[in-house]
Amino acid sequence: MKCDRCEVEMYSAKIVGGMPRDEILLINKKKGIFESEKWSRISCYVCPECGHIELIANDPKGLQIG
Repeated sequence: MKCDRCEVEMYSAKIVGGMPRDEILLINKKKGIFESEKWSRISCYVCPECGHIELIANDPKGLQIG
């Protein structure tokens, strides 16, 4: 994947947060306590030149609420 800003090849990185080693997830949920959550892991890419970061949902269809 190339950086949108400087056209340099980006490298894959891992983004974590919260407790040590907790992954950050995208979560989508309808209002209501009985509705289930839809979620996706995230892939992270970093430009070694400018530091631009791209986050991509690994399962965007899995976030859709039907």
